[in-house]
Amino acid sequence: MPTPWWFSHAAALELPGEVGALSLGALWNLNEGLRFVRDNVAPAALAQDALASADATARWSAFVSREGQVLRALTAATAFEVAAIRGGGRPAARFRAHWEALGFVAHLTRDGTPADDYLDALFGTSRLSFLSSDSPLANVNLASRASRVADFLAVAAPRVDDVVFDLGSGSGKLALTVAASAVTTVQGVELLESAVAEASLSAVALGLSNVAFARADVRDVDLSRGSVFYQYFPFRGAVASAVAGTLGALARQKDITVYASGPVRDYGEYFAREVDAGALCLEQRRGEFDEVMVLKSERR
Repeated sequence: MPTPWWFSHAAALELPGEVGALSLGALWNLNEGLRFVRDNVAPAALAQDALASADATARWSAFVSREGQVLRALTAATAFEVAAIRGGGRPAARFRAHWEALGFVAHLTRDGTPADDYLDALFGTSRLSFLSSDSPLANVNLASRASRVADFLAVAAPRVDDVVFDLGSGSGKLALTVAASAVTTVQGVELLESAVAEASLSAVALGLSNVAFARADVRDVDLSRGSVFYQYFPFRGAVASAVAGTLGALARQKDITVYASGPVRDYGEYFAREVDAGALCLEQRRGEFDEVMVLKSERR
């Protein structure tokens, strides 16, 4: 009889030392690994494993015990960090320096980076999938990478008088991070109701009064008060065309910055159209594959 697959996974999550000594991000990463095992071991299969292996019951009991330890430690660490932020212990500049200093080097055995682990733990970022909405207009924006958020902050440098729009804000990770990392105003726009609700709860929990989330089709939203716009390929086709057209028209009226990440075909081509029309200028391309277009008003 083969060894149950989860034996090795559970063993790999048995880290030495006290769980309570781990950082918030490390606890989040560990909890995600434990949750993966939990979600993929069906009760019926577990019963079969117990019959096939005398060691299975003891191993599973140890796994369940570790689940509880990690969850308690993660809850306490998150509460501590939230209290620090709400109490003014991590003002914008210090908060940004803290998570950026954690680094963007991907883990060898799991997806994500230390900076992502910290932010995901703090915001309770959802692991959304493309099955999360049955709307033909919804193309769920999975949580933006911390490295991409850092690049956006470096390029856009939002100020106190800016209004940053996160178009297709999804889990709210970028909008929340920007709101906590800069003295500016942030507005998320997202079609998926559950994502808006969760992001809004995170903003309230952290005491972030400078960020809000609206559930709406972006084509129905008044973008005129925005000065900085972020998009991570949330739209395509007709919707992408409409958004680019709206931002192009706005660029003829005021100075704006657009940070758009995605493929050229069926997305970036619409911004290129606004560049050809003289509304926007392509200031630079960024990213490993030049997938980010940084555009500004041609009228500058």
